[in-house]
Amino acid sequence: MRYDEKSGRIFIGVREFVATARRGMPGEVGFDEEEPEFSEGSRAALSELAPEASPRLVSYDFEARGLAFRLSGRIADLSGGLLTHLAETRRSPEKPTRAELAQARGEGFLLAWLAAAEGEVPTKLRLILCRENGGESSVREEDLDKGALERFFKRCSTLVSLFGAPEIERVTERVPSMKALKFPYGRMRPGQKEFVQESYRTFCRGGTLFASAPTGTGKTVSALFPAVRAMGDGRCEKIFYFTPKTTTARAAEECLLKMAEKGGKILACILSSKERSCERKMVCRDGKEFCPLAKNNRIAEAALALYGLHKPVISLPDFRAAANAFGVCPYELSLTYAELCDVVVCDLNYLFDPQVYIRRFFTAGGEYLFLIDEAHNLPDRARETYSAEIAEEFFLSPNDSPLGEFSDLRGTADGMARAFRDLLFPYLKDEMRNDPQGKKIGATHLSYLPDGLPELIGEVIGLAEEELSVNFGAKDEEKNARLRFLRNYLYEARKFADALRRFDGGHRLFLFYENDRVRAKVFCVDPSAPIAERLSLGRATLFFSGTLTPLEYYRASLGGDRTAGMLSVGTPFDKDNLAIAVVDKVSTRYNEREKTLVSLCRLIGAAAYTKPGKYMIFSPSFAYSDALCKQFIALNPKARVMQQTQNMTAEEKRAFLSAFERGKPDEMLIGFCVMGGIYSEGIDLAGDRLIGAVVVGIGIPALSFEREAIAEYYDEKYEMGQAYAYLYPGMNRVFQAAGRVIRTDTDRGIVVLIDDRFDDPLYRKTAPDLFSGMQFFSEPGRLHMFLQHFWERCEKEEKERKAKEEARGKTEES
Repeated sequence: MRYDEKSGRIFIGVREFVATARRGMPGEVGFDEEEPEFSEGSRAALSELAPEASPRLVSYDFEARGLAFRLSGRIADLSGGLLTHLAETRRSPEKPTRAELAQARGEGFLLAWLAAAEGEVPTKLRLILCRENGGESSVREEDLDKGALERFFKRCSTLVSLFGAPEIERVTERVPSMKALKFPYGRMRPGQKEFVQESYRTFCRGGTLFASAPTGTGKTVSALFPAVRAMGDGRCEKIFYFTPKTTTARAAEECLLKMAEKGGKILACILSSKERSCERKMVCRDGKEFCPLAKNNRIAEAALALYGLHKPVISLPDFRAAANAFGVCPYELSLTYAELCDVVVCDLNYLFDPQVYIRRFFTAGGEYLFLIDEAHNLPDRARETYSAEIAEEFFLSPNDSPLGEFSDLRGTADGMARAFRDLLFPYLKDEMRNDPQGKKIGATHLSYLPDGLPELIGEVIGLAEEELSVNFGAKDEEKNARLRFLRNYLYEARKFADALRRFDGGHRLFLFYENDRVRAKVFCVDPSAPIAERLSLGRATLFFSGTLTPLEYYRASLGGDRTAGMLSVGTPFDKDNLAIAVVDKVSTRYNEREKTLVSLCRLIGAAAYTKPGKYMIFSPSFAYSDALCKQFIALNPKARVMQQTQNMTAEEKRAFLSAFERGKPDEMLIGFCVMGGIYSEGIDLAGDRLIGAVVVGIGIPALSFEREAIAEYYDEKYEMGQAYAYLYPGMNRVFQAAGRVIRTDTDRGIVVLIDDRFDDPLYRKTAPDLFSGMQFFSEPGRLHMFLQHFWERCEKEEKERKAKEEARGKTEES
């Protein structure tokens, strides 16, 4: 939906028109109380359309609620009274979901109405349903009635017109306010102006920018402000701010509220996952009849009610309150409200994950700006997203499921498992050996797919989809248990099928033999191609992080090409405010950790006991952190210690962070944490809430088949295998953890890095600008003296500063 101020008309396409109208209609189908009967056609591929088919654009001007609209769409073919419409489905075209069928039929009805308005009245609708990404298709036909089409159009237009006023307000009020918006924080910090200007240029011309900007640069506003100004200048239609963690989403919210305070009439929302949004424990997954909100379709009313609040940022509490008031699903409400917004803050998965991406935005794409915060997380996260595995147990699982004895899926389970094994075991037989317990194990990897594997998975998906469709109509008590099993089964199968579909030179197929079973894993070694594919759905992308170094590594890993810009901003902080010590005579390698625990704890004590305050100790794994914590307590029984554990509840996580945020400045507290965890990035403990960090080890990922495949791949591509697979990801974790200490230009603190590899030039050159003054030490005594001198100097400078302020105050009084 787009309002053109010159013509005073709102332009909207058929697909959006139907989707918008359906949100205001009762029932699942949206057009009829009961699903109509179709005359089934034979399967037909797109290429089988008649050669004389002539796609053409049709449009119609109308008014509703005093607003002028132009509806337009494209008819695939109309001849002899038969209108042909093409639509995609995620499931089998023979058995589409009710929502897919409702959308496709609605589009067909509207196109028929548009054709009739031009004087050519169709008497029959032919729907050609095709599976996404190609594959099979099916044909459905139904008769059309001109009077029914007339009633349908009027009903839809009345519902769609409800969203006209927000669109007009966006164009006439919100966008002009963005154009006039000034930088919301007064004067820009050093480096910030360059960040803002380069980002704005990227947003205007399109393309990609990779920006490394350390803490204190003001990354969030440096990304959002130029994006909002670009929207004000008509360069985009929507801004998506992607984050890997909720903590960075809060920073974006604060920035948006600040811009609103300064006059920007911005409409924004923060999307939460379905699991977080739901207060009913996701009972809809067991069947819609268990959730009272599943069939209530007052989504449009609820979204417009939220719009009427005129709040700059709507988040989860607001969505839940409105959902309860109108009796609708809070998650679905948030997606609908996002369509009204200028800025949408959400998780990375909503763009990049092929299973959960937001289809209403990221199917066709648009004039979108993508701002990707903490982008250093994306390479490994994308590898996980575009990888998938499946094992013999998966094919056998129907045997132990609620599926009945007449289930086709259950009846073929053993045969499918044998076919899977027979297909893949020949590649493993020469790699077999005995483990220490005498069991046969084996592993290998391929750079190609064995013939027949995609077809086997496709056959399994077809059987499961057919069985799911049949079970929807069942009435017995076991129905919901079967549906739950089939949905989970299909999710795993489709994820693996999607990974197979993407398989190219940037993937490897790992095969394992363990516990007398074969397991297959499609591993995405190089995620740059699928990332670039997703980024093509927008106009421009900004990747930014405090530790996006080296930039060449991230540009290569995240879908950038040689035209992508790279920006490195220097630290705005006084380097004298941070003491960085490196202890390079202690090894933290796995096979030496046990014997160096005592030495490490003495170094931690030497750092922490130079000044009372709050410190975090970061190590590479939970097991290592636990061992360090126990040893430190044994040596320092009176110390106040907290520990990040692997399965902390949300309440425990908040309590851990709260202990650092509260209390007296000189209160001693030592927290043992994990690199790459929730406390090593994205948290802001400014001032005396954290005055020191000790980083134990270099944080490199553990040795694995997958990591070795990454190293091999990038050795062939750039001769940088070890760096891409281990060094760069590991050092990023180190400097993210160390970066928790200095958060503002008045903060002062210490960072101690412990590992003998920190002295290696290859490791040292990855250090950000703020870490250029590293001092090296070999034992606790000298380290303690160095840090003690640092704190004494800080204390002296603080006294001098206060004395100057007092003198200035007395001068002003006199």
